[in-house]
Amino acid sequence: MHPHQLEPPHEVFHDPKAGEVARAWITGGGLSLSLHAMAFGTPDVWGHVLAGMAQQVASACAEMGHGNPSDNFAAIRKVLNEDLTKVAAQLSPLANKA
Repeated sequence: MHPHQLEPPHEVFHDPKAGEVARAWITGGGLSLSLHAMAFGTPDVWGHVLAGMAQQVASACAEMGHGNPSDNFAAIRKVLNEDLTKVAAQLSPLANKA
């Protein structure tokens, strides 16, 4: 176990059908993922997963004394939308014609 590794959520130990779908690390100043990309059968379900993660992060930050869930979620959503727009531009077929 890595010294900075998080423990699984306690619900995992009570659900025999539970499965890990993503693990995220910051390394070398960037994001590194290990994931089961097709865990849900189609990629679009990840939109629901990411929205759920944003909601849980917003609430957890509030529980730690940082703002309230609604304002935290709004801040996360703003930056996420900005970053998604940048990624969409990078993935655009027009961006790759050089």
